[in-house]
This record gives sequence, structure tokens and C-alpha cells, in this order.
Amino acid sequence: MKKVIAALRAACHSRLRLAGNDGRNSLAVRLSLCAFIAFTASSAHALDFKPYGRGAFSQIAKAHAGRPLMIHFWSVTCPPCLAELAQWAQMTAEHKDVDIVFVNVDSEEDRARAAARAEKAGLGKSAHYGFADDFVEKLYFEADKTWRGELPFTALVAPDGGVIAVTGAIDDPLVLQWLEKHR
Repeated sequence: MKKVIAALRAACHSRLRLAGNDGRNSLAVRLSLCAFIAFTASSAHALDFKPYGRGAFSQIAKAHAGRPLMIHFWSVTCPPCLAELAQWAQMTAEHKDVDIVFVNVDSEEDRARAAARAEKAGLGKSAHYGFADDFVEKLYFEADKTWRGELPFTALVAPDGGVIAVTGAIDDPLVLQWLEKHR
């Protein structure tokens, strides 16, 4: 997508000459092209996923050390994940004392769909990462030694670094108890 936008941007800024068009038609084509570029560029960069590779879990936990942290893993191919995105948006609004980071496990090809879903749910301003390593089993293992990729999955990282892994819904009793304990 970035290559397409770059090519269109270059065409927009070049002196576009179309055979058979007079100056006004050429200007109209250029303006249409520029409007398309502005639209696609704004939607393509609306939500930026930081790469989540090997070591990312410990780096994120270290960056949020001393504060309660929830690292939520989700996918656009996981219906329960999509169903609860709005609940996560509500949780981020209601629990400003808890850092919440989202990790999308989809491939790069599905990242635009993931961005659209997260934005639609109201998570556009949250911290987002996207899997950036083909050896996903290693990424699962780093988050929890028993995790095999089931979704939704949330790692609850206490201020002292203790981790509780929860596979399932946001309203799981473990999540609620952990939130109550770390507020």
C-alpha cells in the first residue's frame, strides 16, 4: 500500500500530461488524483501498529514497570475478539490507572482490516502492536509458556512484574479480580 501511495503521490506532483486533454481536463484529473491520495494516505496511516517480534513482550512489560499493565492479543478472524473490542474501548476510558496495550496477531495483509476494526471500536488512540515474526509459537511462548495461540488472550502484568494469563472474555472473573486488586 505504501508503494502505491508513493507512486500516486509522485504522479500527483508531476506535470501530468494526458493525450487529448486540454489544460483544464489535466488539472481536473490531477485534483481527483490528489484527493484520492489524501483519502488513502489518511486511512492507511490512521492507526500505526508497532512491530511485535521476539522480545517484545518483555520490552513492553519493562516499559510499563511499576504500573498495572494489560497486554491484550486479538485477531480479526476471532469473532469473540471483535465482539469485545467496544468493551476494551470502554475499559481504556474507565481505567486510566491501568496501561492497556493491544497486540494484533494477524498477518500484515490483514493489518488494514484490524486497524479499521480498532478505530471503529474507539481504540484509535491506544497503543497497538502487530505480530512481525513468522515464528509465532515463539511469540506465544514469550507471553505465556502454556499459550498455544487461543484467542482472545490477555496477559495481566502486575506492577511488581507478576503475570497472570487469561484466555477468554474481558469480563472473566480473573480479569475483574485483578483490576480490583491493582486499582
